[in-house]
Amino acid sequence: MAEIFHWEHVAAALANQTFSMSPALRDIPEGTLAIGIGDSASAGVALNCKNSRTYRSISAWLWNCSADERSWLKQQGAHHAIAQVVIEDFSLDSCFSWLLYTALMLSEEAAFPAGLETWVSYIDQWEQGNYLDGDRFSHSAACLHTVYAHAQLHAAKRESQNYDPALLKQGFTRCIKLLTEFINRTAVPQQGIQPFFSAEYQAAEAALAYEHQLYELVIQRAATCQLLVEQANSTRKVLIDALFLNEQHPSGLFKIFARNDRSRSWSKNGFTLLGIHRPQERGTGNDVVISVDPRSGISLQSLWCALEEAENERWGGERPKDNPRPIRSYHEGNGPNEPWWDDAGQYTLLGAPKQLPDGKPGSRLDWWQDILPLIWQEGFVKPLTPSLKRITPPLAEPEGHKRVCAWCWSDADSRLQQTDTTSYLMDTPSFQAWLAGSSQDKPVVTPYELLQADRFEAYWQSDVLVVCHQQGVTLFSRVAEDPMLERLLAVAQRIATLSDNYAAFLQQIREIFKKWPSRLNQQAAVIEDKQWEEEIFALRVNALNVLNSTETLFSSAGENRLSETLQQHWGLHDQRGTLFAQLDRLDQLMKEAIERQKSRRHRIYGSLFSALGMGIAASHVWEPVRDILTTNEYEWQLLLFKTPGVETQHLAEIAEQSAHFELITLIVFVAFALLGFILFWFFDIRSQEE
Repeated sequence: MAEIFHWEHVAAALANQTFSMSPALRDIPEGTLAIGIGDSASAGVALNCKNSRTYRSISAWLWNCSADERSWLKQQGAHHAIAQVVIEDFSLDSCFSWLLYTALMLSEEAAFPAGLETWVSYIDQWEQGNYLDGDRFSHSAACLHTVYAHAQLHAAKRESQNYDPALLKQGFTRCIKLLTEFINRTAVPQQGIQPFFSAEYQAAEAALAYEHQLYELVIQRAATCQLLVEQANSTRKVLIDALFLNEQHPSGLFKIFARNDRSRSWSKNGFTLLGIHRPQERGTGNDVVISVDPRSGISLQSLWCALEEAENERWGGERPKDNPRPIRSYHEGNGPNEPWWDDAGQYTLLGAPKQLPDGKPGSRLDWWQDILPLIWQEGFVKPLTPSLKRITPPLAEPEGHKRVCAWCWSDADSRLQQTDTTSYLMDTPSFQAWLAGSSQDKPVVTPYELLQADRFEAYWQSDVLVVCHQQGVTLFSRVAEDPMLERLLAVAQRIATLSDNYAAFLQQIREIFKKWPSRLNQQAAVIEDKQWEEEIFALRVNALNVLNSTETLFSSAGENRLSETLQQHWGLHDQRGTLFAQLDRLDQLMKEAIERQKSRRHRIYGSLFSALGMGIAASHVWEPVRDILTTNEYEWQLLLFKTPGVETQHLAEIAEQSAHFELITLIVFVAFALLGFILFWFFDIRSQEE
């Protein structure tokens, strides 16, 4: 087929222009072309369809403008030579509208090239969120161009989150070249792009594979749920699958992958609603994007109203309104400067407010604390709670206790469920996870707080849905007054009481573990076996009392099934089997500790007595030897009677010698006492029964 766009002419036009990105720019200066942004009253050329009531894409708006409008655009561009191009993104619509404008400037009659009607329609539908290419992502011109554009845009971004002008121009040029090749090779894009050899095309295929792999990784940490939302221009509500994720690198295809994800969505129809949070793009309007598939006929108007109401409340009357951004919802011009984007009144795509001219954020709502709870409230809690009645009071037990919660259908006539759309939610995994959350420490306020399916068990017992998990159990009856619900509730409360009693008993054991080691260290001299025997006996009696205080067998199979299920989830089966084993082990450990303390005490006493005995024995052995070697007191007295004239000097020598041997006696006593202590302490020399 003949080329519609000659690359030489396109490249020449690109060479004379510089590019910048400023999504929040509204007043376009002379000599500047703005694509997707700016007010029509600006001095420069603003190609912006966002305020149009007829067209949703720049391409369709530009293609369908009148001859006078085309002439004005051509004259304006010729009078003020366009040297600067300000863009919002590298999207398919932005690139195609640049091609149309360039072709218009090169045209002699202010006309567009013929043969582009199918491309205009295709891009217009893509811009409105209608994906026309089915599951053939690799044959879709929109998918290939979008992923390639995001790759180029990412390459042009500096670490400071600004864009390098040279890299920005280079990336935009490559995107224009890829689009030009698509248009020149394919007359009807809905029929698919056939593979061809090109550096840009191969890079686009690689980028597509990368983003699909990234989607596979991101969705594992995303939150999914089912919501009940209104159809456009109707009070009817339909059940849809919703997906919420955090996106670090912008991707225009996550919503396409999600809407065509038949395997992970509960309905097998893909995720109709997609909420994306991009914290690194705060202030651009793309940091929070909530969208639905336009083909679903769903309107997010109620959510948009709730978001705007929350914004006004958070601003507290200080929300700037001196230069309102014109959008369909505020048609009278009484809106804020930066409202939530309403998708030209279609409410299929909601975007966060952009940054204000003074640099302050246009939104004061937080994704985690405000926006997600609002979505959950509007799509799940509000439709559901009027049809439910809580049987048990709100939970107020301290942390760690098993929680029992019960709900039932609020209307006495259960046949109304057959025509009440709220009942759609009652068969979804989100409803089961929400029930599980109602018997947790904290209620569920966002889809991210829903328990994963592998963390709870849910089954129907007649008209009662039982949802049990490690922290508690929730019962829901489809009947307003259900005797089965009352019986199962009594079973759940009885098993919960048993679990709480066992938890208290375990706490008692833990306190003993904390108490006895310190007592063994500080009061080793006064602890006796009898103390521990009395305490362990009391523990055994208490354990039997805990296990036998609550009957776990019931008259009906349904009650016994619930009893067994709760005992398994709460570990009572294993706990019963190991309870006395733990007590025996505790008894053994404590007896060993007491025995070690007593053994050490006995060793100390034995060593002291051994030292005393060895010292005394050595003294008795040494006494005859000393008597032989020295003059004892009797001999000294006889000496005075036998020899009255004995010299005083001699008597003094005898006394000194006796004193010397007394010291030797003391040394012998101390030495043998020390020897006895050492022998007993280190070698434990004592009589023992074998």
